[in-house]
Amino acid sequence: MYKLLLVTDREEVLNAFNQIQNWEMLGFKPPHIRHDFEGAKDSLAKHHADGIAIALDPAEERLVLNYLQERFPLVSIFEAGKSPEEVLRYLTELKSLLNRVRADFSNDSYEEIDMLQVCRHDFLGKVMNRQIPSRDALYRNMRLLRSRLDPERPCLLMELEQVAIKENRLEGRWTAGKDRLELTLRNSFGPDLAGMHIVPSLLPDGRIQVLACPFKGATEDRTPEEMRAILNERANESIEHLKEYKGLELRLTDIQILPALTALCE
Repeated sequence: MYKLLLVTDREEVLNAFNQIQNWEMLGFKPPHIRHDFEGAKDSLAKHHADGIAIALDPAEERLVLNYLQERFPLVSIFEAGKSPEEVLRYLTELKSLLNRVRADFSNDSYEEIDMLQVCRHDFLGKVMNRQIPSRDALYRNMRLLRSRLDPERPCLLMELEQVAIKENRLEGRWTAGKDRLELTLRNSFGPDLAGMHIVPSLLPDGRIQVLACPFKGATEDRTPEEMRAILNERANESIEHLKEYKGLELRLTDIQILPALTALCE
């Protein structure tokens, strides 16, 4: 059973959570409930939490969020619904993530932090493929995943096309799976660069895109054009590396400057 903490002083949120009766059938213990920052600190000192919902006034909520970032940076923060229907929907999202992150990896070397990073990568792939329907859904999922990216700052979207394949390597090797090709692209285009998170993704139609999104608090002193120049240099280096060592020849076709990550939401 997953354990929850609800931190709120809002009557409608408390009423919505109180109307949920079948907590154990949902896969959760009934949540510990606190009403302010100090109460949240006290609860976390005494009880483990797999997911935390917060609904407070902005100043008090910032205190909680800053504390969680400092002390519990991997604990999922899920939306505090204002109706039983919303609560159930957000609990379902949380449970889906926790089930994946806490899965039995058997003989694999994955840990929870590794799986959380995989989930973040998959989510950003959906963002690039225009599968996130709204700004609210973007913010909600980024909070759930404890993403440190800044969805309000300008970001870059690069597109590449396949030019040629030496010795049919793409056909012989990469058709073994999308994940293997994406891993190769991540190893080549990564790691993170100049305060930007670099995420390559192979879209369902075969196009290759690379997202460069700034972390919160990073690259404030760089213009989008300077960010594009940095990414363009990395792209050229990566393309040469892929051609020489992997036999995969790509060509950079476009680098868009987006006003924010939210621009990719329909």
